[in-house]
Amino acid sequence: MPRVKLMMKRLAFWTVSIAWMIWFVGTPAEAQQSTSESDRKLELLNAYPDLLVVNGNIATMDDKLTEVEAMAVRNGRILALGTNQAIRFLAGPKTEVLDAKGRRVLPGLIDSHTHPHVWAVEHYMGEENYAAPKYHLPEMRIVYAKGKDKLEVLRSLERAVLQRAQELGPGKWIWVTLFGGNNIVESRDITWPLFAQGGGAGGTITRDLLDTLAPDNPLIVFTSEAIGPDEHNTKAKEEMIKVLGYEVSGLTARTRVPYDIMLRGRTADIADMLKHELMTCLLPQGFTTYANHYYGAPSIMKAHNYLYQRGELPVRWAWWEGTLWAAYGDKSSVDDLRFFYQNLGDFRGIGNDYIWNAGISNEAWESGLTCTTAKLPRSPGSENASQSVEGLASSAASAGLVLTGPMPDCATAQINYDKEVGFGIVKAGLEAGLRIGYLHGYSDGTYDALFHMIEQAMAEGKLTLEEVRALRIGTEHNPIIRPDQVQKMGKYNMMPSFQGYQVQGDLKGGSFMKTYGEQVLSWIAPMKTLVDAGAHPVLSTDMHMFKDTPESKPMDIPPQWDGNIWAFIEFFVTRRMPNNTISYLRSEAMDRVSMMKSATIWGAERALNEKNIGSLEIGKLADFIVIDKDFFTIPEDQIHTIKTLLTVVGGKTGYKDSNF
Repeated sequence: MPRVKLMMKRLAFWTVSIAWMIWFVGTPAEAQQSTSESDRKLELLNAYPDLLVVNGNIATMDDKLTEVEAMAVRNGRILALGTNQAIRFLAGPKTEVLDAKGRRVLPGLIDSHTHPHVWAVEHYMGEENYAAPKYHLPEMRIVYAKGKDKLEVLRSLERAVLQRAQELGPGKWIWVTLFGGNNIVESRDITWPLFAQGGGAGGTITRDLLDTLAPDNPLIVFTSEAIGPDEHNTKAKEEMIKVLGYEVSGLTARTRVPYDIMLRGRTADIADMLKHELMTCLLPQGFTTYANHYYGAPSIMKAHNYLYQRGELPVRWAWWEGTLWAAYGDKSSVDDLRFFYQNLGDFRGIGNDYIWNAGISNEAWESGLTCTTAKLPRSPGSENASQSVEGLASSAASAGLVLTGPMPDCATAQINYDKEVGFGIVKAGLEAGLRIGYLHGYSDGTYDALFHMIEQAMAEGKLTLEEVRALRIGTEHNPIIRPDQVQKMGKYNMMPSFQGYQVQGDLKGGSFMKTYGEQVLSWIAPMKTLVDAGAHPVLSTDMHMFKDTPESKPMDIPPQWDGNIWAFIEFFVTRRMPNNTISYLRSEAMDRVSMMKSATIWGAERALNEKNIGSLEIGKLADFIVIDKDFFTIPEDQIHTIKTLLTVVGGKTGYKDSNF
């Protein structure tokens, strides 16, 4: 990384500033006071830094890629940057001095897409028995029904439900998670077919079966993977309608049941659970800010605010206003939402140093829009085979499920965008002048729909190119982007978010590449090409950053990535997966500086807060990390060995490794 020494004028500026303060508070006679008297006045004025960081290898990540040895912090913001000597000179009697011992110091990392309140449920109700004893609620305990095949899983489910019903008594919630085999992929093959599928195919685990197993208890059954199917009994439905006003399932049920039903009215306990997750799983990685959509669980906003008001929110949160419009079924319409958006107002960027709005979202908007322009490789019988699999894919898409196998062909699908609810919702927000984003991108056809929406609004005079670029539209996951779409993303200043693991495995980008072959290799997570096109892609995880047990792991990621953000980062620098040794188009490898920008200053841009976070500059919030190896010089295949030793948010230590 280029080294640019800080110019002496900054030091001169602060020397003059301090001298000015001394002059301002004194009279001409007092100007002759002793140094100790002047120092006393500075102390009374609280003018001294609270913290000095010295002996650092500090990469500020500013526009000039400036590097310095030291920095001073006061009231949570960076006061000065410079040499060790210059910064030590600013110390007061109560100033804390942090010795970085020559280690690399970076701006705090920004996770542009994750869901800590979701991960906390499985973490503290299942993987660790934290919630039930802490909050004196025995029903806040997930039990696992395991087996090596479908029959064994079903028998385990029956035993688990009967045992929990006996332990808890009538009326208490029973939560069971199914897990088959030894890992997520095996479990998916065993447990998913037990539920009714998107196309209406029957499953063994039905509401009738669950009513029989637990006639007197609300019962909800999930698969171990966060995106998998689920089912609940009639008692659970009745309780949902009674408390929430409507029935919920999937990821919405994973949060509304524990937070808004089990812990209803107990904001302090919900806040404790959220805080525990943020401190355990974000701060140790080096994250000081995260972005997440907010919908469906009002208690989550209350919990964040509860922590903020008490000065206990450990990281910063850029939140996207979301929508669960489809949950209301025939009670909703796009016209209603269009009216809502027009009255909502554009409050992007409004908030405080810890919580602010980033825009509006409809993450799973792509239902009915999923298709591809890629053609299946020709092989004997491929035409007949593709029809049946494509039918399943279409059925899955209509149900909002993840796709595997061939996608619908965009040319023959003849999608009428304006008849798709997800498209209509996002369009309503765009035409209301709001910042749209946090939108799934799992097919090239989905981006075609988004470009159609943008270009139609421009053609009709509702938006200019400059206004579109100012939106910094964010898309999520993005394992599949055509080369021509990359150029449009650059033109429209779009900011796609990448996690990387969707390019491998049997779903999403991994399935797409296996199905369509080398012809689409350049489509797979083209992060560097986006940078070359002028876009600012960002790093994210969409993952519980913890070393999870197999049954509590929410996503299929390489085992080497468990609880290690530096392993995520290494993939984008090397384009190699540690679990399959495949190189995913080396020409798409990110250089170190661009990669770090994607995790810091570009993430701040997407969160609409680059004036305060994302780089270490005078006046910005003092969010930084210290790592044990130099990210910019370590061999690329060793990036995953980097450890975050210290995470500081607003000048206060949030995490400190025992080796620091």
